[in-house]
Parts: sequence; C-alpha cells; structure tokens
Amino acid sequence: MNKGYLSAFVAAMMAAILMGSLCVFVRESACSAPACSLGRFGIGLLLIGLYGAVAVVRGKGSLKFSGKAFISGIGISLCILFYFLAIQETSAGIAALLPATGPLFAAVWEALLEHHLPPKRDALLILTAGLGIVLVSVLSGSGSGGQNDALGILYGLLSGLFYSLYIVLNRFMTADVSILQRTFWQSAAGTMVLLIPLSFTAGALNNLSSGWPWLLGIGLCQGVGVLVLVAFAMRKLSSLEFGIVSCLEPLEAALIGFFVYSEVIMAGQWCGFALVLSAILAKSVLTRSTSVEPAAKPALDDDYEEEYNESLT
Repeated sequence: MNKGYLSAFVAAMMAAILMGSLCVFVRESACSAPACSLGRFGIGLLLIGLYGAVAVVRGKGSLKFSGKAFISGIGISLCILFYFLAIQETSAGIAALLPATGPLFAAVWEALLEHHLPPKRDALLILTAGLGIVLVSVLSGSGSGGQNDALGILYGLLSGLFYSLYIVLNRFMTADVSILQRTFWQSAAGTMVLLIPLSFTAGALNNLSSGWPWLLGIGLCQGVGVLVLVAFAMRKLSSLEFGIVSCLEPLEAALIGFFVYSEVIMAGQWCGFALVLSAILAKSVLTRSTSVEPAAKPALDDDYEEEYNESLT
C-alpha cells in the first residue's frame, strides 16, 4: 500500500468518524435541527467564501454561478436538516442508517429520468434495503429517551431521498464546474434554504447561548473538515472503496447511541441494519465502473488545481 493511498484511506476513515459522531454534537448542543443545520452550512459558506474570494482576486479560481450546484445544495441541505430531525426523534444508529440509502433512491431517480425500470439487480437491492427498513421500523420502540421513533424513521427516509437528489445532480454536473464553484454554491443554497425553517420554527433559536460551541464544532468538523477530508480521499480512492468506508458512519452512531445514550437496538433491528448496509455495499460494488469518478473529481485549471491540492495537504 503506497503512502498516498494510505493517506487517502485515513482521510476517508476520519471523515466517516466525524460524521458518525454527529449525533453527539446535535444532542449536546440542545439546539433545534434548523439551527444545527444552518450552523453547518453557514460556517462552511463563510470559510469557503473567504477562500474563494482570495482565489478569485489572485486569478486562481472562479465563483461563476452554477445552477446544478445550487440545486444540489438545496438537496444536501434538506438531507442534513431531516437527518438532524431524525437524530432528535429516534436512536442514533437508525437515524444515521437511513440517509445512507441515498444511492439506492438515486438508482430509482435515474431509471425514471431515463424512462425505464431499474435493472433487476438494483430492484433486488432496493427490495433488500426495504425489507431491512421494515424490520428496523416495525421493531422500533426504544428510541432516544422514548421519543417518536416512527417520526424519526420518516425523517431519516426523507433525508435519504434528498441525498439521492444531491447524488443525481452531481452526476450530471459537468467537469468544468470546479470544486470551489461547486462547494461555494452548494453552501450558499444550503444556507439560504435553511433560513426558511429557522424563521418559522418556534423556539428555533433557543439554547444558542449555551449550545454555540457545539454548533461551531458542527460547522468546522462535520462541515468544512469533512469536505476537505472527502476531497482529499477521493483523489486516490474509488467510489467502491469510499462507499465501504462510509458504511462505518451508521455503525459508529449505533455504538455511540448504545454506550453514550443507553439506546437499545434489538436483534431483529440489527438484522434489518445488516440488510440495509449489505444493499448499500452491494450497490457500491456494482457501480464501481460507472462514471461517478469524474464527477467526484472535477477538472480544474492547472494552476488552481495545484494550489487547491496543496491546501489539502
């Protein structure tokens, strides 16, 4: 294993660990889901905006508007919002598991856009994941402090649905949209969209005085930190390798829920958990040779790419 590959693998692991621990930041902040979501996107927008402004002034980058990046930013912001809502309503493991179904939802979207039924293998994986979700849902009841598991599961599925929108739009995004452009407009869209539920949610700004360190952590660690780690990892790892590592997120969240918050996942739910993760892993294996890689590593001009890569090391 060469040094560059090992560094990319470690970066992917760190990104998965940070995302898996997100439930701790959200719950310990005691802030509303819209406030937590806005913290993640708002801080990211501030930092990437400053970096982008410097790059533009130096002639090393562009913030030219990208409609697809903007719309995909709406998708990922709603994914995060519903994920945070799920964390507040059901066990951490289940809340983290359901958004990971995004690639399976994406297979359905792509089949609909291309006017045909999903391939038999994708249909089988979707049915397998569906069975797992049914097991998790029917046997739910422990929750986080006796909260509403059914509502949490619904939020988790909506998170996965909006994640699939983000995936599909990124696959159709042309390579001339740089990482800087993509990240800036996704962050801008996410921030703008999340201001809406923040404005209309009663008590959305409660606990900010005590919870702001956790919100700052969400923005820096799970926002900017994960973005940089993922960008670094995807330079060397295939979508299959990255997808396998990402499956650590719900497993870590489940362990945190068990050891930190005394949440119980029953044996039947673990079976459902295994079915969903197996379907996600199989989807990663079956799509390893698709064109996802170019979208994950968009082309940059030589000078800017060199500067961007140096900023990640």
